[in-house]
Amino acid sequence: MTTPSAPNLLRPAAWIILVDGVLLLLLGIVLVGDAFTDNPWVVQAGGGLLMLAGVAIGARLWLSHAQAPVSPLAWIAALAPFVLGLVLLLWAKEALAAFGVIVGISVLLWGVVSTAFALSHRPRGGWQLSLLVGLITLGAGIFMLTEPQIAAYLVLFLLGLDLIIRGADRVALGNTLRKAAGAADTPHDDDTQE
Repeated sequence: MTTPSAPNLLRPAAWIILVDGVLLLLLGIVLVGDAFTDNPWVVQAGGGLLMLAGVAIGARLWLSHAQAPVSPLAWIAALAPFVLGLVLLLWAKEALAAFGVIVGISVLLWGVVSTAFALSHRPRGGWQLSLLVGLITLGAGIFMLTEPQIAAYLVLFLLGLDLIIRGADRVALGNTLRKAAGAADTPHDDDTQE
């Protein structure tokens, strides 16, 4: 049994990261471009892109499985975005409403915990800034629960910006890894022995 060389192992990983980055960029652009409209197509387009990402990652895992064994847990990386994308595609408005409420509850709980933590550390000093952050977070949670639709669109906009940044980072990383794998395949002058 032969062990695959480092470039052969690196090449599929580089392409998976590169495809993942491109899809994150596309999803981020969709979210930022139309985040504050009342059209469910934004969520459906995000669902479609997530399904496409699941299929692309699954295809790359399947192709790389011939070169090196793939862990069964790695298939979750293909299945999870596909299933989430399907849910977003089929139930766009419900998913958006549920998303706003879930994020509102999470932010509200984070604000309660942050405020309580700051108040419990009053004897140590420096608790005022933590209290301010906790109260702002608490207020944001209350706002998100009272206006879940606006909160959902705002979170989608911020998520879109985050996805654009992460996608650009993934594209750069995947491209660097792809070039490194290509450079490792080419023989160098100092590698040849006469």
